[in-house]
Amino acid sequence: MAGTPKKQQVDTKNATIVKRGNYAHILKKIIADGLCPFCEKHLSTYHTEPILYRSKYWLITKNAWPYEGTKFHFLCIAIPHIEATEHIPSLMWGDLLKLYGKLVKEHAIKGATLILRSGDTTYTGASVNHLHGHIISGSKRTRNSRKIEALVGFKK
Repeated sequence: MAGTPKKQQVDTKNATIVKRGNYAHILKKIIADGLCPFCEKHLSTYHTEPILYRSKYWLITKNAWPYEGTKFHFLCIAIPHIEATEHIPSLMWGDLLKLYGKLVKEHAIKGATLILRSGDTTYTGASVNHLHGHIISGSKRTRNSRKIEALVGFKK
């Protein structure tokens, strides 16, 4: 509709909660540009890591701003601009599973956490409003280990 403001694709409030390098600064640039940073045609403008795996529905890349303490931190980015998991066709789920298995095998990941960022960022803690997942793996727990912290939502 003409004159309707374009939906903002990033949430800088969530980026400033967990500070990681120049990430919040990059998000402000994305807002100024008015683009979705996870849509494939814009990804390389803001994301410096190469695409490691590509399928019909997903791109997998290293996270340019990994959570502190991770051994591996990958992003799974939906190729179509989808904002919530309820809009994923069943073939897309299977496609993600295949890429996940390939990634785990090729990087010899012994344990990982998969987080999907879906829907309203004021609930999820996501900074980008485009369906994406995080594959996160740390080190084996020892007596001196510390936990990896990730924002996954908010509590009262």
